[in-house]
Amino acid sequence: MTTADATLVEARLIHTRAHGPKDWLPLVLTVLSSMSAAGIARAETSPPEGPVEVGAPSAEPSPSSPTITVAPAQPTEAVPIEPTHGPSSSAFLSHHFQWAAHDDRTPQVAVNFGLLQLALGGFNVAGELRYRRVWLEYSHGLDLTLNDVGGFGLSSTERQQALHVYVPYTTGFGVGVTLLDELWLGVEFKDHKYEVNAPGGPAARYNTYSIGPVLGYKLFIVRGLFANAYLRYWPTVATTLDGGKVTLQGTNGPVVHDAHDWGLFANLALGYAFDL
Repeated sequence: MTTADATLVEARLIHTRAHGPKDWLPLVLTVLSSMSAAGIARAETSPPEGPVEVGAPSAEPSPSSPTITVAPAQPTEAVPIEPTHGPSSSAFLSHHFQWAAHDDRTPQVAVNFGLLQLALGGFNVAGELRYRRVWLEYSHGLDLTLNDVGGFGLSSTERQQALHVYVPYTTGFGVGVTLLDELWLGVEFKDHKYEVNAPGGPAARYNTYSIGPVLGYKLFIVRGLFANAYLRYWPTVATTLDGGKVTLQGTNGPVVHDAHDWGLFANLALGYAFDL
């Protein structure tokens, strides 16, 4: 039986017992109370008005469900890739050409051998240490005969006098800086030992010392294998000869010999470099 039906039965019972105005008051209060209760019951049991959206999110999140906030991904900057050059390259031509001077932050050591010295019947070895754009070099040549290759290493006066000029050693060091790509400029300090004689005469022995600029270019071929091209100027700044000259005795009579001066000359070397 519903609440409304129960109210109706109760109201009829009160009505049958009511005889005066004072008996009608309970009837009225009973009806009003029953109507209020029925309205509340309908409100609790009746479905919501309007269409119901299935799966729609609730207006307010559940207090027990934590809210997770995902930050947007930050764009990453592309890191430039340095081109490989010299010992770090596996290409056939391991040289990376550029206008800017190569400025490697890895120290590099190299050993090279001069080709001109081989042509003069001798030998030359040079060791090199480079860091960033600065390089240090030490070289030592020995057993050079300047009369070889058609007197290539002689001055015009020495050739006219038919002198024989032998260099037991030439040694020294240099320091320089890379200007662009692998082109470098430096200054060298050298000590040269000579044995010079006129035809049929005894040899005079002396030393000269030179300080002069050097311009070089290094071309990497395969990994650390490289070719060095040099243009050097070695002027004589001091000598052990008094007055810078000596009189030589020979079969054709005495000749005055001025201390040998290397002057301007070119050379080519092959070597190998290693990154430390």
